[in-house]
Amino acid sequence: MVSMLNTCDRVLAVSRFVREKFVSMGVDDERAEVVTIGSRMNAIVEANRELCFAPEPFSENPTRPIRLIFLGYNNHYKGLHVLADALELLTPAYLRRLHVTVHAQHGRSMSWRFERLSPRLAGLVYGEGYDYSDIPWFLGGKDLTVVPSVWWDNGPQTVFESLTCGVPVLGAELGGIPDSITHGVNGLLFRGNDRFDLARRLAEVVREPKMLDRLRANVRPGKSMAAHALEIESMYQTLRDTGRDGGAVIETRVSPGAARGADRTGVNA
Repeated sequence: MVSMLNTCDRVLAVSRFVREKFVSMGVDDERAEVVTIGSRMNAIVEANRELCFAPEPFSENPTRPIRLIFLGYNNHYKGLHVLADALELLTPAYLRRLHVTVHAQHGRSMSWRFERLSPRLAGLVYGEGYDYSDIPWFLGGKDLTVVPSVWWDNGPQTVFESLTCGVPVLGAELGGIPDSITHGVNGLLFRGNDRFDLARRLAEVVREPKMLDRLRANVRPGKSMAAHALEIESMYQTLRDTGRDGGAVIETRVSPGAARGADRTGVNA
C-alpha cells in the first residue's frame, strides 16, 4: 500500500495526525499534505440559523445547569462508556450542576448507565438515534459537546458539526481532534481513554462555568462541503497545469482496529 501511495502526486491526509502516521509508515514526506474535509452541516445551519441559539450566558446566571451533549454512535471507539465512567466518578455536588443529553445510534445497551445517574443529575435526555438534519436542533442551547473517542479519530464530523452550530467541544486529545480544538480557546481537551482526566475537566467546568462563555465566543464554523470540493478541484487544476500525467490524488485516513491499513479513495488526476 505504501508503494502505491508513493506513486501518487499527492497523498491527502484529513489531519496532521493522519499525515504523520502515514509518513511514519513510509509515505514520502513531500507527497503528504493535510487537507481537512468539509461538512454538510454548514448548509443545514445556514437554512436553520434560528435553531443554533446560544444558551443563557453564565456571566448572567452562573448557577444554572451546564448542558452537555454526546452525539454519534455507541461503539467502543466513540467512547460513550468513558463519559458514563467519568460522570460516575463525580460527587453529587458536581453532578447536580450537569444536564446531560445523549443521542447515540445503537445506544440502547448503554441507557442504563445514564438512567441510574439521573436522580443525581440536573437533568437527563437519552435518545437512541436521530436524523442528521436534527443536529442543529439538538445542539441549540447546549454549552459543551463531549467527544470522548478512545481510538485515533482522524477528524470526527461531530467536532465539525458542533463548531458549525457554535458549541465548544470537550474532546479527547487523540488523532485529529486537536487539529480543530485548541485547549482553552474554542474547547477543552483531556487525555484520551482516561475517564479520570475527563472527570477532572468536567469538575473544572462546574467550578468555573464562565469559561464556557469565553470558549463559545471563540468558536468558528468548520469547512463547508462546497469549500472542500473547490479546494480539491483547485489541487487537481494545479497538478494538471504542471503537466504531470497519470498520477493520482489519494485521500487517506486510519481505520479503527486496523493500524496497519487505511481506508482510502483515489481518482486519476
